[in-house]
Amino acid sequence: MKILIAEDDPELARQTQDWLREAGHETVWVKAGYEALSRGHEVAFDLILLDIGLPELDGFQIIEQLRGDAVRTPVICLTARDTVMDRVHGLKVGADDYLTKPFAEPELLARIEALHRRATHGLAAVSAKSGWKLDPVRRRVQVGTMVADLQPREWLLLELLMTNDGRVLTKKFLLDKVWGIQYTPGTNVVDVLVCRLRSKLDPTDGPSFIETVRGKGYVFRANP
Repeated sequence: MKILIAEDDPELARQTQDWLREAGHETVWVKAGYEALSRGHEVAFDLILLDIGLPELDGFQIIEQLRGDAVRTPVICLTARDTVMDRVHGLKVGADDYLTKPFAEPELLARIEALHRRATHGLAAVSAKSGWKLDPVRRRVQVGTMVADLQPREWLLLELLMTNDGRVLTKKFLLDKVWGIQYTPGTNVVDVLVCRLRSKLDPTDGPSFIETVRGKGYVFRANP
């Protein structure tokens, strides 16, 4: 895995890098908030280890902005703040896990492995059933000989539809999960994004993988 470490303590960052590299991971270290936010938008990272007390922007602000931009890279918060309210707030703004300092190497590695399994299990199961090849890091999809590179929201929408194969997802649900906004009658952003996905993924001589269910929403069918 390629892991972004956002930590302003050089000694802790060095130690964390050593642990991760010994476990076979590739690491990049940044020590300030704006650089962490900028690097967090890159598609190359499989995981972000994020200190909450960074200069410039704190970790909570960084997570909120990443999630608002449809970046769904898993985030583990690393922080000395150990109150229940801090942990709850971190999870509410979009963190996937929370580890308080000081932490031990085995626990950090175990949490990384567990989070990576959760992030890949759902798509892997659908991919195996459908025959699609999915690259979550590059947001690349291969269906037969067709290869498509997706934008962040396109990937997130496809991920939601695929991991709910055969279930109708309402526009209200998709707006909340993809854009983080409430449904407004008349809005067509979901329809526009579905149209973009279809233009990239659908075969030229067959039905769409994303079916419109009139008055309800959309449903993905691996084998339409």
